[in-house]
Amino acid sequence: MAEAPVSRPARPRAIDGLGARLAALAVAVGLAAAMVWIGKVGFAGVAMTPFESSGTVSAGMASSGNPQLDACLAERVGAVDQMRKEGLVDAARYNTFRSRAVSYCENQFPPQ
Repeated sequence: MAEAPVSRPARPRAIDGLGARLAALAVAVGLAAAMVWIGKVGFAGVAMTPFESSGTVSAGMASSGNPQLDACLAERVGAVDQMRKEGLVDAARYNTFRSRAVSYCENQFPPQ
């Protein structure tokens, strides 16, 4: 009778080892830190939300050369300003509402 061959315990592959797990953990922590940093700081010169408009808000509502855009901005931003004066909108939401109003008007009537 022949004896059965003795099998050795399976050696763990390199991808299942402690080093690979630590490397995966380091990558995950690094990516999480990058997401937090980008969320707080952002990218220089890149709008982080679609409502951060190009220049009308930062230019102090200067005339855009498009009378329809100017009328829309006066109406929409004026309504948001009035809501702020009446206390319907707090300071944090005021900036969001104002930038959305400007974004809406700039999409409807592009500046020239």
